[in-house]
Amino acid sequence: MRIMLTGLALLFSQTAAHSETRLNGDLPVKAAVALESTEGLETEYGMIRTSEGLRLRSFVTRPQGTSERLPAIFVTQWVSCGSMRFSDARDSQLKLLARQSGMVMIRIDRSGSGDSEGLGCDKLDYDTEVRHYREALVQVKQHPWVDPDRVVILGSSLGSTTAPLVAEGNNVAGVVVQGGGAVTYMERMIGFERNYLERSGKVTPRDIHAQMVLRMRFLHHYLTEKKTPAQIAVQYPDLANVWKNIRGTEDNTHYGRPFAWHQQAADRNFLSAWLSLDVPVMTIFGEYDQFETRHGHRMIVDLINRKSPGKAEWLELGQADHSLWLYADEYAAYADENGTRAHALYVTPVSRWLQRITGLPR
Repeated sequence: MRIMLTGLALLFSQTAAHSETRLNGDLPVKAAVALESTEGLETEYGMIRTSEGLRLRSFVTRPQGTSERLPAIFVTQWVSCGSMRFSDARDSQLKLLARQSGMVMIRIDRSGSGDSEGLGCDKLDYDTEVRHYREALVQVKQHPWVDPDRVVILGSSLGSTTAPLVAEGNNVAGVVVQGGGAVTYMERMIGFERNYLERSGKVTPRDIHAQMVLRMRFLHHYLTEKKTPAQIAVQYPDLANVWKNIRGTEDNTHYGRPFAWHQQAADRNFLSAWLSLDVPVMTIFGEYDQFETRHGHRMIVDLINRKSPGKAEWLELGQADHSLWLYADEYAAYADENGTRAHALYVTPVSRWLQRITGLPR
């Protein structure tokens, strides 16, 4: 059965979970699941309206029993599509951070995800995604739970690339990212392929050189010249089989997103956006990250601190992968073999940093 709920400030009490969830606005809840309810948090299903008139679902939480305006965490999402609704079945890093930080947390469902209107996430381009986040940030700063002068952007995975672009010129109190650096998007994708060839075990070491040369040529035509895989296959027959061997590819999408998403990302100057900021920054890197490089993360901290000493902080988590699970080595991490969750290694130091830079009592 499909559930359609509408209304303004409808309050749903979840006594067993010691939390409250309210629906605010006229955007229907589509999913045939109960409203999100998290122990210790008050949750509001709200909405933001984009400049083209789309209604996007927002999830806003705050500690149960608070009434004053609080500093807030505004989340920019990883590349994969899906709703930002907290799962009932498990404690995620974001859910634990929302509890432990003592701050408001704001999550936005992208176009076509969850309850949000618009094209599906698999058709949403990068520039539009960034614009939607920027428009959402302006609107949620007016929320009665939020102190508009103490909003911190938190970017996860490839959300780390959108985070400085959303923060740029938007009066934020800080930016914290994990799982994404500031190298060019071309370098990032080349790095993805290098790790795949070295760590997956699917290519013999002696063949890595030739495979990388082919992939770098392909990525140039794809990301810089903005050609589709089909166009590349026709124009460069020796590259015809490269696309199907690149990780995360489908006929019309790459890591679940349209070609334009990646091509627009390749035009962005992430480092320039980072250096435009004059706020505290924290960068977190997992030693066994399957995708992103240590250098890509580290350059954010090093170059910001060269400009403004002490402004950026570094946290490296030993044996942690891209999702901050712990593994025996980088090969076990890449194969997802016998990982162990260790959320506290991330949540505790990030909570303390957030509390310190926003002046929130611990």
